[in-house]
Amino acid sequence: MKLLRPQFYYSFIIMCVFTILLGLIATTSYSQTRTHKLGDYKLRIEADDELNTNEVDPTGEWPQDQFRYGTIVFYSTGHTIGKWVDSTGAEHTKETFLSPNSYDKTEPYGIKEYRRSEPPEVWVYANGAMQRSSQQYTGIVDPTIPSDQMIELHYKSYPGFDVLKRSYSYANPNHDDYVIHVNRYKCTFDWDQDPTPDTNTSQTIEDIYFLVGYSFQTAEGTYITYSRWYEEAKDDWATYETYPSELVSSARDLQISYGWDGDHPELSAFEEGGQEFDDTGDPRFATGSGGSTPMPSGEFVSNAYAGFAALHVDNSPTDHSDNVSQPVSIMANMSIYNVWDTDFPGFATAWDWAASNTKQTVEEQAGWPDDAMSQEDEFPFQAFGPYNMTLGDSVVIVYAVGANGISRQLSIEKGLAWRDWYRGVAGADFDNDAKNDLLATGKDSLFQTMDRALWTWNNGLDIPDPLPAPDLTVRSGPKVIYVEWEDLSSVGDFDTGVSDLDHYVIYRKQGNFLVDEYTEINAKGTHYLWEPIAVVPKTQNSYVDSNVVRGEAYHYAVTAVDDGSQNTNGLIPGQKLESSKYANRTELAAYAFEPGKADAKSVRIVPNPYIVKAGEFNFTGEDNKLLFVNLPAYCTLRIYTVTGDLIATIDHQSGSADESWDQVTDSNQLVASGVYILQVDDARDLNQNPVETSIEKFVIIR
Repeated sequence: MKLLRPQFYYSFIIMCVFTILLGLIATTSYSQTRTHKLGDYKLRIEADDELNTNEVDPTGEWPQDQFRYGTIVFYSTGHTIGKWVDSTGAEHTKETFLSPNSYDKTEPYGIKEYRRSEPPEVWVYANGAMQRSSQQYTGIVDPTIPSDQMIELHYKSYPGFDVLKRSYSYANPNHDDYVIHVNRYKCTFDWDQDPTPDTNTSQTIEDIYFLVGYSFQTAEGTYITYSRWYEEAKDDWATYETYPSELVSSARDLQISYGWDGDHPELSAFEEGGQEFDDTGDPRFATGSGGSTPMPSGEFVSNAYAGFAALHVDNSPTDHSDNVSQPVSIMANMSIYNVWDTDFPGFATAWDWAASNTKQTVEEQAGWPDDAMSQEDEFPFQAFGPYNMTLGDSVVIVYAVGANGISRQLSIEKGLAWRDWYRGVAGADFDNDAKNDLLATGKDSLFQTMDRALWTWNNGLDIPDPLPAPDLTVRSGPKVIYVEWEDLSSVGDFDTGVSDLDHYVIYRKQGNFLVDEYTEINAKGTHYLWEPIAVVPKTQNSYVDSNVVRGEAYHYAVTAVDDGSQNTNGLIPGQKLESSKYANRTELAAYAFEPGKADAKSVRIVPNPYIVKAGEFNFTGEDNKLLFVNLPAYCTLRIYTVTGDLIATIDHQSGSADESWDQVTDSNQLVASGVYILQVDDARDLNQNPVETSIEKFVIIR
């Protein structure tokens, strides 16, 4: 056997590694995602065109500033075919493809994101460094798209369709609770990497039904699983309902499939020893997996109704006018296990269900109306067809998906009122019936949302546009936080080009970036929310927030509000429109700090001595953290051993009186026990005037 020379061996190894990396890249691209995130409704689009939350997080978050408020846990799409012939001549009948994506790896296939304007850049200056808080945008900027954001998904599908799906979302506050999906299916008889047809192109694919289904779990904001809340919850319902459009005359009736939270018959006590109650809306009783941590804060966790509805369905491959009788069949509820097995209960095949022209309502489901536990999942499906397609034929199906309901503020306020009634507080009268009636208004809100989506589709997807969100910079300061943003006074309306800025609104969130993360939920039922803190004129591009607490974390967003003059054809002509309050939120926190001192005479090291075994009694309880306090605003900190060796240099330029050190040297070594010297040098005050420096000693004991 001839041995490879070393250089050839190494080249061979590199080539193998490169091949593996290419495979990993291909695999990664196959599972890429893009996310609609400019409105209240945040929706992730998966490159493989299906969603399984056994592998990823839920999506369809509403409202998106809340922790884990996903309303969609499973999503399936595809088609079922009456008859087609494969490349061997074998005939297939009643065959279903619910995971239809067979190829999407190279141009023109794959997933892409488009924005009408460049997303804002967001920067936060904290801890002495300017840090980028916004992601680098890698999508395409195209001012000609009809919406603020468009995501395009393009793939090949068995047994021979070219599938192009474009989804559209808006920052317009009247239209930010839904996403519109425009789906084009073109018959090509090709389903693999090469462009050559993979079967007989002279045939007709007969009796095709296109399918779409969303599993709407309405118990958001928690990891409690299987028994009450979150995925596969057993107290939710799903159905469909016909809703005549109030906004579009002579339009199709909307057939809206939707899910909502119901009563769990086995959960009858909010608190141990309390009276029985109807848990519709899921007043929060706990946090953690399985409800491991009692937390009777009472807000309605399940306040949303989520649903989808067709807006347009082609009559045929040759007649692209709207067939208002579609969808032909609706399944109100499926179990995910049935979906995985392509088993539509009560029918021999998925094709038989699609062709049955049946439309199931919640009244036809087992357990209605008292025992949702007899149903698992809330997974409505709709079927569109039948179509016969030959080479080059195409069909377009358009639908909207979204969510709406009572606001989080109302969920909190009325949750506390309900909790008072439950506990028997004198005068409290917001009982179970009042709670359920309030929550049920979410259905009307969802239906109005779907109607607005229909109105948008019938307006060619072109609706009045708010201004883009401005670039934003937030700086930590001495007892204040500085907020600065881009001047949009000369920016014109997307359609008319006319400048129409009226004012700006500043929003703030204290604590965590998202609302109701577990560290902020408390039994008192108080919540830190994203709230407007100031309205400023269009001539102003900065704001000083002095209503802050030293050491507390703060997040900000700034929106631009137009004067309504270019809003001539909206739902409310002349209405002032606000840019997305989600587009430039600072995910990184800013902190107001104690301003640096005018000299270095009172510098202290905390703790001193530092004793490892003191554990949580050390500064912040964090391992190896030392705090230098009472520093000048700006200085250089040099740390020496007792023998005079320089081991660490810290450039303190935050303006703060504080600085921390992790006891790691500039050569990345953890320091040993011993006596150390801190030299405060090159010191300046807040006005950049030179001030006196100092030298301090401290001890570390390991």
